Amino acid sequence: MPKVKRKKTAKRRTNSKRSPSFFSQVGDAFSRYAVASIAGVTVVVALGAAMLVSGGYVGLASERAGAMVRNATIAAGLDIRRVTAIGYDETTDADILSAIGPVVGASIAHFDLHAARARVENIGWVRSASVTRLWPNTVHVSVREREPAAVWQLSGTLRLIDPSGAVITDVDAYEYSNLPLIVGAGAPDSVSGILKALRAEPELWGKAAALRRMGERRWDLRLNSGADIKFPEDNPAGAVKTLARLQAAYGLLDRPLEYVDLRDPSRLVYRERENGEDNAVEKEIQ
Repeated sequence: MPKVKRKKTAKRRTNSKRSPSFFSQVGDAFSRYAVASIAGVTVVVALGAAMLVSGGYVGLASERAGAMVRNATIAAGLDIRRVTAIGYDETTDADILSAIGPVVGASIAHFDLHAARARVENIGWVRSASVTRLWPNTVHVSVREREPAAVWQLSGTLRLIDPSGAVITDVDAYEYSNLPLIVGAGAPDSVSGILKALRAEPELWGKAAALRRMGERRWDLRLNSGADIKFPEDNPAGAVKTLARLQAAYGLLDRPLEYVDLRDPSRLVYRERENGEDNAVEKEIQ
């Protein structure tokens, strides 16, 4: 029997760059497709959200959810049933109720305290206010009113102002006639300093009839006697104190004066009527 020759097995060459296995190829492909799929889903979700927002669906859902919460709060007995207020004399009940708004029956938990307070403080007589919840069903308003200090006249209209110059309300010609009259454009914006100084000197305040803004720079004070006090542009409050000292020392304002000129602190001049205005004499206070 002839011998069978066995073929020698050829030596396998090793390649330094081994080909990727089947599983490795499948894994890489899966990763690429997964990333692409996630990116695609993200884009679709983003587009869908944009369409919902632009179409108003999210806002509508939020409004409906908010309405449901409010209705549930009301059903639980937390609805506004009354509004109470203290601290006012000139402000009317109608003013406050109008500022608070038609809130009876609304959810007290959703009542906007800050907005309500801002509306109350827009009432002319109100200087400051606080608005609070008194659980379970009451809104409470506490008010501090402005103090009238003068009447501002401009173009025939009279307005009541407080010491800071804030306008309170329009008034008629004979209302608050016991208060000084402020005359001139822009007068309320700069009157607070001299008003404060005059009010600190009771004798001068009692003689004050009107304050006139001169050239939007300085003030003249008209006394009840008809005499004019000319205040300087700078530091009128200091000039008020000087005038108060002169009154205390010499009774200056009790004389038949035409005017007192305080515009130059180094040279104080007054003019008296003697035997009629034609014989008025100007004098200097040393």
